[in-house]
Amino acid sequence: DYYSFLGKKGQRVVASCLTSSIDSKLPAEVQIVALANGVGKRLAYNRNYSGNDAVCDATLPEDGEYFVRVCCFTYTQGGPDYFYRLTIGTAPWIDAIHPPVVEAGQEAQVTIYGRNLPGGVLDPKMTFDDRPLEKLLAVVKAPAGEQATRLAYTGYVPPLSGLLDGFEYRVKNGAGVSNPYLLGVAQAPVVLDAEANDAPSKAQVVPVPCEIAGRVDRRDDRDYYRFQARKGQVLGIEAFADRLGAAMDVQFTLYNAKGDKLIDLDDNPDVLAPTFFNRSDDPPRYRFTVPEDGDYTLLVVSKDATNWYGTRFLYAIRIAPEQPDFRVVVMPATTSTAEAVNLGQGGNQALTVLVQRLGGFTGDVTLAGAKLPPGITVRPQVVAGNQKQAAIVVSAAAEAAPFAGPVELVATAKIDGKTVTRAVRPASITWSLPLPNQQQNTPTVSRLDRELVLALRDKAPYRLSADTTKITVLQGDKITVPVKLTPLAPDFKGTVQLSALALPVGMVMQPVTVNPGQEVKVSLDSKGTVLPGNYTLVLRGQTQPPNPNQQPNPKAPRNLIEAAPPIDVTIVPRQLAKVTVPAAAVKVKAGAAIEVPIKVSRQYDYAGSFKVEVDAKSSKGVRAAEATIAPGAEEVVLKLSTDADLKAGANLTVNLRITALFNDTLPVVHDAKLALNVVK
Repeated sequence: DYYSFLGKKGQRVVASCLTSSIDSKLPAEVQIVALANGVGKRLAYNRNYSGNDAVCDATLPEDGEYFVRVCCFTYTQGGPDYFYRLTIGTAPWIDAIHPPVVEAGQEAQVTIYGRNLPGGVLDPKMTFDDRPLEKLLAVVKAPAGEQATRLAYTGYVPPLSGLLDGFEYRVKNGAGVSNPYLLGVAQAPVVLDAEANDAPSKAQVVPVPCEIAGRVDRRDDRDYYRFQARKGQVLGIEAFADRLGAAMDVQFTLYNAKGDKLIDLDDNPDVLAPTFFNRSDDPPRYRFTVPEDGDYTLLVVSKDATNWYGTRFLYAIRIAPEQPDFRVVVMPATTSTAEAVNLGQGGNQALTVLVQRLGGFTGDVTLAGAKLPPGITVRPQVVAGNQKQAAIVVSAAAEAAPFAGPVELVATAKIDGKTVTRAVRPASITWSLPLPNQQQNTPTVSRLDRELVLALRDKAPYRLSADTTKITVLQGDKITVPVKLTPLAPDFKGTVQLSALALPVGMVMQPVTVNPGQEVKVSLDSKGTVLPGNYTLVLRGQTQPPNPNQQPNPKAPRNLIEAAPPIDVTIVPRQLAKVTVPAAAVKVKAGAAIEVPIKVSRQYDYAGSFKVEVDAKSSKGVRAAEATIAPGAEEVVLKLSTDADLKAGANLTVNLRITALFNDTLPVVHDAKLALNVVK
């Protein structure tokens, strides 16, 4: 595709061809071309600027007509999914901002690098595609408080950046407004790379906590940083580059004071889910338990600094004590197809919930609705501390008015005894997987959305209902839920297949088919491998379960999907500790008192108290005052006394009952037997 424009000598014209940013599949190539005596002369060329987007610029040599040429790289792809948005003009374009992070709630001076910057001056040292960029100084302020834990950015956000905290920055000139640029929110004071730190002997000393902002701006650039740490201190070391949209594949190496390598980290393979494939080229976060007092050195490099360096090769390194926290993403409950949230009157729809846990946080997260329109509800639902994926149900009243628009969800959790609230970030699948690839664990193409949007329309075709909203079972016991299918649409007569969404690891359910007007019993095997905790059980029904081995039939009936109201499930452990009493019989005189140590080895991160008592009915002749193993403690001394009429030589068995409260409400009883030998 060719486009022509009239330009004037000296104008710096930027041609921006967005594809990835607007969910296109096109790998774009863009050129600016001048004609001289009927022969085309290429002035600028670019592809893969960011993803498949392409951006190039040219300073026009004279007044006249110029052309912009757009094509698919290698000319091998095309079609309705290969669209683009081409912008040609002299508005500003931001290529980089250094530092790329600003401390929460603080102002900072940054240097903007780009093209057509208002008041910008050329910097020959900073180039892109061998063209010098302009630079401009500006003061920016990062959001504070709860706003600092959001991602307030209107540009394209792929999954790898979807869990960042950040905000956007733009500039404008007489021709228009620039592209949005993402700045990260730092959780500690920002320290700038001093640059003269390319050897261990020249390592830049940085405080802890801090966030280092650096750049690999020359061939084989190596940045060394030195910090002090105390034995037993737990620090998180995390690098950001790829997730910030930088061109850099960063890696770091940690050394002790002797120069011994402690860890060498590169790409992070971990992902939240195949539907939100957030793998990045940034190293995984490193939990550093300091082995001894002293200095430690961190080496930061670009993975291939021989060929990859320059203005856009920015990074940030966070070195700070662990701060427990979490971020939450919610998206339609689908594994391979692009879906929206369509809710019927009197119906329920499910969403997938993804939780990223930070700084060692392992607590439960509760999701609920906020600012919902009348008739739409999201009652509080729990994601257990051992889950990173769960489900949540949105419900509509039978008389709810039609609605289409954004809704909000919030997530709360207890951290260090305080309630912490985080906004829930919406996402969705962009392109459905082709049928041969619709298999579990095949990554999809998805993105973060600006808002969670749902539509409430006519009456739901049918309703799924259960006769309970709360179930409590012992670990390993089976769960049985009666589920009824009630037709709501007059012509609904089909069967519905039920399945469970995002079950806890170890819990299984076989799909069950239910007929209109009937009730079936859904059985779930929780097995002994399912960890104790609070869960939300979400059952989902569909009339046409997709078959990955068959092509879709456009004449087949529509797949009608509904969810049952959520059910709170609490799996109670059979024990919260292993109890230890003296293995050998304890010798005691009749009518005397004795002290016996009772020890517990805690399980499932239970940190509460244990009540220790003697079963008076089965332990004749022995008494004891109730004792308590304090929260966090491992032992208590139980004071026993015996009756004076006990005969010497008697062997007694004392039955002990050790009780803990799971969830602060459910008693978990541990039995132990203590042997006594009565002596003279």
